Amino acid sequence: MPTKELFKHKQENDFQQFYKKLETFVPELKQFMTGSLKAAEQQGMLDRGFYDADEMLDEVYLEVFNDFSSETDIVKLRRSLFQKALKKIEGKEAEEIPDEVNTHAMLKGELKLLNEDFTTDGDGDPILYDELDDISYRQKQGWSSKIYLDDLLEKQLIAKFDLHEASLLSDEKRQLLGVLYNTIPERSKKVIELFVFGNQDTHEISEILGVPEEVIERIFFKVKERFKLV
Repeated sequence: MPTKELFKHKQENDFQQFYKKLETFVPELKQFMTGSLKAAEQQGMLDRGFYDADEMLDEVYLEVFNDFSSETDIVKLRRSLFQKALKKIEGKEAEEIPDEVNTHAMLKGELKLLNEDFTTDGDGDPILYDELDDISYRQKQGWSSKIYLDDLLEKQLIAKFDLHEASLLSDEKRQLLGVLYNTIPERSKKVIELFVFGNQDTHEISEILGVPEEVIERIFFKVKERFKLV
């Protein structure tokens, strides 16, 4: 989309047309915002139904509108939109990330956590420590045995990670997927949400988060290994 179209709307102070052009330019942004909010609600990080994705997008677009100039680069604009959306969501979440801890350091730390989650059984197959795939164990620990993902989120995860849909027919498998997803460390989960909801690839995610692409690729590898348990 030519920047001059957007700049024309900015000069005319026509926010509605500016908004519509941006929506057409990055339709994945709304998908990301909606999906991430729903996931945060499911995990108890946000009150259910309290935040509206459209209202938060309005705030993002207004920020972009105010900062937009004829010199704005389209590629950087796309990246900036996701960065602002991510910042809005994280600002609403109950668990705040300390400012002094940067994203790169956090993801490196979470990679260690993802490694520590797994061991192997007698056949060399990966299994979760603490028998997370054993529902009776979860009940003994006082965990809910009904850890289901939202239907849409579940379907999107299945599609994006090429999971076998037939394996999710049983309640036990669906609960396992819910546990596996919900126990992904928080910052790593944002990487997955940008991929699943925002349809961003590893390079785009690395640009949005400002971390090396190899770190993003390692996060994906570890998460894919995790989902092999389903």
